[in-house]
Amino acid sequence: MSHYDPIDASAKAHMERMTPWRRRLVFYLRAVALFLLAESVFHWAIICGIGEGQFGGFPELPTLVQAGIVWAAIIDPIAGVGLWLGAGWGVVLWLIATATQVALGVWAPEGMSRLMVLSVLEVALVVAYAVLSVRAARESDEE
Repeated sequence: MSHYDPIDASAKAHMERMTPWRRRLVFYLRAVALFLLAESVFHWAIICGIGEGQFGGFPELPTLVQAGIVWAAIIDPIAGVGLWLGAGWGVVLWLIATATQVALGVWAPEGMSRLMVLSVLEVALVVAYAVLSVRAARESDEE
């Protein structure tokens, strides 16, 4: 039996044909995908009451904060899978999820204070994505 896998071979050939900045962008989006999957586990832990500690439980949070946590718990893994696959819809879902999380952080600061760190980090990830995208586009235009 051969160790040759046509799917892996075509993916490797595709990666080798990419420009360096485009390859960096793909790896960056996969790292963000892993971050989103970990973040969704964090949100589900809040919903399930794991590690409640000093913050109180999910039912004690304001309704708007609960809605934001549930939204993130659902949309983040979907966006993460889209980013991992390199699909355009994954980036769109990630941007919508980040914008929603920031908006909820502004409107409901009393319950979102512990989640604001994630919001700030996600905004930084979006800025880094924009820089990488511009670099990849410029590199493609030069060729």
